Amino acid sequence: MSSFVDSNVMIYAFTNNDRKEECRSFLSQENLVTNTLVLLESYAKISTINSEEYSANAIKGVLGLGNITIVDFTSNLLFESLRRSQKYALKISDLVHFTTALLNNCSQMISYDKHFDGLEITRSEP
Repeated sequence: MSSFVDSNVMIYAFTNNDRKEECRSFLSQENLVTNTLVLLESYAKISTINSEEYSANAIKGVLGLGNITIVDFTSNLLFESLRRSQKYALKISDLVHFTTALLNNCSQMISYDKHFDGLEITRSEP
């Protein structure tokens, strides 16, 4: 089964913090899924901590990994997310991530965000 990777895992993997090594190690596992919105969020946050060049290289590195399926943020994905907006108390970006995980049959959400707890997909930390 696949695991969806949230932006906070990417951010921790490419910034100096206590979780950096566990997040980097996790990104080398097989059958990972993320979306282009996660990459955008990660780039934006990493570039506020490090340089834009560093952030761009980090995201390019993720794009080059063969073990991560990257789902495009399309109008269909937005529509599918909005269809679920009444059922789930998530902000729209997190709803897009959760919907991506659902539509791609992910067995878990890899995230430090506890608002993913209690959903149909189990939240785990790296």
